[in-house]
Amino acid sequence: MVKQLGPLAAVVVFFIWRDWQRELQLSKRVEKLEEYHRETLKDLVEKSTAALIQCSECLKWIGHVVDHLVRVCPRMVGKDCEKPEDLPK
Repeated sequence: MVKQLGPLAAVVVFFIWRDWQRELQLSKRVEKLEEYHRETLKDLVEKSTAALIQCSECLKWIGHVVDHLVRVCPRMVGKDCEKPEDLPK
């Protein structure tokens, strides 16, 4: 019986071993791709966060400037402007 099943068993073992090796290679490739995606996304999130912080600071500054202009030049709302010496420094 071993003589009859020997070649067949060898072929089956060979295909199992080959597929196992292929799975190992595929697993390594998937892990490398996942690491690349993780690092890329991490970098993008850090850059986006920095850009949003900078944008928020600019918008706060613009808000302060607009508030100051409204106070300094009430003519925008129908009153006369303050004198230049009265402006805050």
